[in-house]
Amino acid sequence: MKNCPKCGHENLAGARFCEECGQVFEGENSKETKILQEELPAKKSGDEQVCPNCGKTVPTNVAFCPNCGHGLKKVIRPTASVKRSLSKKQKTGLGVGLAVFILLVGSLIVGHHYYSYPQQLSRFAATFKTQDPDKIAEITTSEDPNYKVSATALKKFVSYYQEDTHKKDFASFLNDLKNDPSQLADFSIQEKGKFFGLFPRYQLVIQPVYLTVATDQADMRLALDNKKLATSKGHDYQTTFGPLTPGSYQVEGNLAGEKAVSTQNLVRYHNSDFETDSHLTINLHKISFKVTSNIDGAKVLLNGKEVGTISNGQAEIKDVVWHQGLDVQLSFTAANDQLKSDSYQIGDNEYLADEYNEDSYTSEINLDFADVQSKADVQNYLDSLYSDVASYTSTYSDFGASEKSELAEHFVNGLNNTEEKDFEKFINDIRTSKNKSRVDAEAEVETFSMTGKDTYTVQYLIYYDTIYLDDTADVNQVFRYKKAMLHYNEDEDKFQIDNLGGVENFETVDDGN
Repeated sequence: MKNCPKCGHENLAGARFCEECGQVFEGENSKETKILQEELPAKKSGDEQVCPNCGKTVPTNVAFCPNCGHGLKKVIRPTASVKRSLSKKQKTGLGVGLAVFILLVGSLIVGHHYYSYPQQLSRFAATFKTQDPDKIAEITTSEDPNYKVSATALKKFVSYYQEDTHKKDFASFLNDLKNDPSQLADFSIQEKGKFFGLFPRYQLVIQPVYLTVATDQADMRLALDNKKLATSKGHDYQTTFGPLTPGSYQVEGNLAGEKAVSTQNLVRYHNSDFETDSHLTINLHKISFKVTSNIDGAKVLLNGKEVGTISNGQAEIKDVVWHQGLDVQLSFTAANDQLKSDSYQIGDNEYLADEYNEDSYTSEINLDFADVQSKADVQNYLDSLYSDVASYTSTYSDFGASEKSELAEHFVNGLNNTEEKDFEKFINDIRTSKNKSRVDAEAEVETFSMTGKDTYTVQYLIYYDTIYLDDTADVNQVFRYKKAMLHYNEDEDKFQIDNLGGVENFETVDDGN
C-alpha cells in the first residue's frame, strides 16, 4: 500500500497518482500523462470503471486515475447504515457533558432565585434584625462623598432603635425593608453591578442627615453628643453639623456657664418632625411658669426630665433655661398604670422669667389628664350619697327593698359590700329609735388623689346633725374618714365606695360635746 503524502489516502502499491486527490507520487513521469480538456463519461463494469484517458481499469470510488492521474467522477452507491455502539470512553464523555449541562442549568435556576430582588431584600432585613453594626456596615454604602460608612457610625442608628420608644418603629422598619423599601426614607435600594456577571447586585444606600444650629448669642459653645464642634461668632450665627448617621443626638449650647440641652431625633423614618428636629435654634434665656393639673402627685417633666410635682393642683417651675423644642408634660404612676398628660411645647418669648406672675393665668400651663375625675366630681358624689342617707333616716321616707337597692348602687358589689351593710344598719338604727327623728348629713372633701386607673383615695369629713323627737337639743358631730377608697365606674359614669379604710382610718373630730 502507498500513502499519499498530500492527503494521506491509502493507494495500491503500483499507483503513480493518488486516486483521492490526484497527487503525483515521486519518481513517476507525470509528463507522459495526457490531461483531457473534457471529461469523458466513464464506462462502468460492476465495481470498476475504465479511465477515459489511459484505458486502465480502476475502482469506481476513486476521484483520480491511479495510473495517469486523470480526474474521474466517483460513483456513489447507497450503502446500508450500520449502527455502531458507543465506546466506554464515548459514553463517559457523553455522561460528563450531560452532567455539566444539568449543573449549569440548575445553577442558573438556583442563582436566579437566590439573587432575586425579594431574596436580597429578605437577607438585608435579616442582617438589620441582628442589630450588629459590623454586619450592617457590610451591606451599606453611601453616595455622599463626605460620609464614610463604618460600624462605629452605624452604632448611632442601632442605638436609636434599641430605645423602648422606638422598638415598634424598628419592627415596621424591618417589614418595609423586606416588602416596601421605598418607605424607608433613610435608605434607598440601588443596583450596584452583578453577581458572576449574571445576577443583579442590590445594595442599601444610606441617606446621611445634617443638623443646622442657629443662635443669637455670640461666644456660645456648641457641642454634639458632648463633643465640641463650634463656637458662635456673632449674634446671628448659624452652622451645620454633618453628614451624620440617622439617629438621636444631644445638642448643647453653653454660654457663660448657662446650658441649654436638646435631644434631636434626626431620623426621617416615621418622624413627621424631622424637618423641625434638623433645625435647632438655641437662645439662652430663663423662663418661669406654673403648671396646673387634676392629679396631685403627678410629675412635671421638661423634655422627659423631672423638675417638679403637682401639689394641691399646681406646681411652680422657675428660672429654667429655655431652648427650642422645650416640651412640658406630666407623668403619673397609678398602681401598674403609667399615665401621661398631653404635652405643651414652650415657644420663644413665652413665660419669660422677668414677666412671671404666680396669680396670672398668663403664667399658667394647664395639663389635665384625660378620663380623670376631679375633686369637685368626688364632692358631688358624696353630696348625693349623704343626701340619700339623711333622707332614708327619716320615718317620713320609705326604706324598703327599692330604696335599699338604690343605696346599694353607691357601693362596689352593691348589697354584698360591707360598708353598704353598715350604712343600712345606721339608717335602720335611726328609723327605729324612740327619740330620734332623723340625722342630717353633709360631707366635705379634704384631700383627693388618684391611686390607680379609675381608683381614688379620698380623705373627707362627715358632719352629722341628729334631730330628736322631744325637746332634746340637736347634737352636731364631726367624723373623718382618712382613707376612703372610691372606684369610678366608667360604664355607668359614676363613683362607688369600695371601702372606707377600716377603723384605723376613722376618727372622731367632734363628738358633739
